[in-house]
Amino acid sequence: MFTTLGRILSGGVKGFYRNFTISISAILILLISLLSFASIYLALELIKPSVAQLEQKVDVNLYFETDAPEEKILELKTELEAVNQVSSVEYVSKEAALEDFKKRQNSDVILAALESIGENPLGAAFNIKANEISEYEAIAVFLEGAQISEEYSQIIEDVNYNQNKSAIDKLNTIIVSVERFGLAVSVILAVVAVIITYNTIRVTIYTARHEIKVMRLVGASKFFARGPFVVEGLAYGLVAGLLALGILLLGLYYAAPALQEIFILNLYEFVLDDIFRIGGVLIFSGMLLGGISSLMAIRKYLNI
Repeated sequence: MFTTLGRILSGGVKGFYRNFTISISAILILLISLLSFASIYLALELIKPSVAQLEQKVDVNLYFETDAPEEKILELKTELEAVNQVSSVEYVSKEAALEDFKKRQNSDVILAALESIGENPLGAAFNIKANEISEYEAIAVFLEGAQISEEYSQIIEDVNYNQNKSAIDKLNTIIVSVERFGLAVSVILAVVAVIITYNTIRVTIYTARHEIKVMRLVGASKFFARGPFVVEGLAYGLVAGLLALGILLLGLYYAAPALQEIFILNLYEFVLDDIFRIGGVLIFSGMLLGGISSLMAIRKYLNI
């Protein structure tokens, strides 16, 4: 058994070198596909911190009337925290709202006007954050629902979801579009890689057709005749995966410092910290594409 496997492995390696020019074309298309997969993945990782920062700045603000009873406000806070889509509800008291307003003012006239009023003109407020950017609309629907309008309409002055809705929708669209684009490009490149490798194995089978017939005439099994072509396809993927990892590390070594000036994440350090997983995925993906292509070509063109 081990002798047979050794000969199959040896035959696949020989076929790889014997058809070196053809092998290079398959490796290159697999390499381009793997680098594209890695680029899309790293691009998504690169924008995640920036998106996370934007998400932290997005919220729904609920403002209360100045005479709203605090116990009623806290009662509503409890109800909001029970909503599945709500991540947190920050309560800003009247006093805290006034102090924050004063800190943000540079006008002595406004500050003097506040002093002359003699009382706090601001009401309490909630800063409401959702678990996901797409869930703010559900929170707004809850705030505008019958329960809120009937029980709390007298103490609520304003909900600013409609003012923030445009920014929330745009951010949500960006996130969804990037994810869909990445998935679509990955699928297209995978299909192209399989087609090119499939045709490469087909040419290899055609080149070795007389050798295969001789092998079958002297009693070689189908497994023995087909095995080297599978090994050859796996070899394409292995070499492409190793090359992709090397090129990725080299490119990021030089590009990461410039990218970090624009984005938050250092991609070179990110890849190094997770080198075994990322490298393993690249090599496994390359070998998977090469193996699938080989099996398809063998099934179609190696009639023995």
